[in-house]
Amino acid sequence: MPDASPSFDVVLFGPTGVTGREVARYLHQRAPELGLTWAVAGRDRARVQESLDRVGAEPAEVLVADATDPASIEAMVAGTRVVADLVGPFTRYGEPVYEACARLGRHCVDPTGETAWVRQMIDRYDDLATGSGAVLVPTAGFEALPFDLGTLYAAQQLHERTGAPVVSADVAVSIDGDVPVRGITDVVSGGTFASGVEMVRHGGSQVADPHLLDTTQHAPGRYDLRPRKHAGTGEWLSPMFPLPFLNPTVVHRTASLLRDSGDSIHAPGFEYREGTVTSSTVPRPAAPVAAIVLALASTAMGLVNRAPQRLRDGIAGVMERVGPSPGDGPRPEDLDRWRYRLDIRVTDATGATLDAVVEGDGHPGYKSTSTMLGEAALCLADPDAPIPDGAGFLTPATALGLAVLDRFERAGLRFRPAG
Repeated sequence: MPDASPSFDVVLFGPTGVTGREVARYLHQRAPELGLTWAVAGRDRARVQESLDRVGAEPAEVLVADATDPASIEAMVAGTRVVADLVGPFTRYGEPVYEACARLGRHCVDPTGETAWVRQMIDRYDDLATGSGAVLVPTAGFEALPFDLGTLYAAQQLHERTGAPVVSADVAVSIDGDVPVRGITDVVSGGTFASGVEMVRHGGSQVADPHLLDTTQHAPGRYDLRPRKHAGTGEWLSPMFPLPFLNPTVVHRTASLLRDSGDSIHAPGFEYREGTVTSSTVPRPAAPVAAIVLALASTAMGLVNRAPQRLRDGIAGVMERVGPSPGDGPRPEDLDRWRYRLDIRVTDATGATLDAVVEGDGHPGYKSTSTMLGEAALCLADPDAPIPDGAGFLTPATALGLAVLDRFERAGLRFRPAG
């Protein structure tokens, strides 16, 4: 085991992209309020310093670390309590950080959306991390932190009211911004797009299994990508785009982890569904048609993931040539001009329902992801944070718990009952 007193509470690995710079900005503002120390790490010291200067961030130290250099990753991980990893695509660059954290008993939080790869990492390192006390939290950005914590927030309230286990959750996502969309990077981050490319390249039927990350054996499921109306609001929903296969795997893993611990909130057959409110992106009369179009697009993505490897490689290559690169994004002055809302309805075994709302400030894929990931890292690093005990590959909800929800208000994320 490494020295029990590392040099830093949080190290941000990869601060040079849009999201990384915003995480650095948040840590610069927030860490001193909590009395915590932070540093950054990257492979090019000059480029890292340039990124820090752009957002006025002043970490305690700039470290040199490269995902292809095991010794540098070892030194970075050993010197901190928590790594906030922004170096993607994670299928290519994420494993060395997980391995070092799992072995050395350090924590890690990242925004990866590459679920088939996360499944491999769980199988490879979960036992090691559990033994060392490391907490490893993938998908802690807009995908899937607010969905995961919001669903648990609603489920616990309903369970406390009725005593019955919760059997389902249905989430409607509305995204709004008073800024014109000039290109794909105004909507989808380069990192998210890169994750999508890696999912296409590696493919397989696993990607379409909403229970892929469950802790126990289960019959493989399939996503229902049909257009439909939300159980609570009645709004038309289309599948989440461009990654409809991500959030359900995380929320279902939360339910399975909690069941394994003896918690009775979730029924054994608990199912999570979600969708985007199409009237938040197109005029309301066109919402049903838009829902159908996006459902067809998501279905096509699922078919591509099961295509032969040569075809997937070709499609992934085309996507890389025409799509944004990791680090690409909208103009910094536009990041605060977005907001979003999750309407969550949970239903228990008696048929009782409860509605809750999560509201987020800032562009979901850039600003909000940055602030919530930064706050999650600080929660894991803060000895005074009331987070649950646990180790291994956890989810945002099981790693952080509901006692820290008020801290996320500082990150522009609010949880409340509906109405």
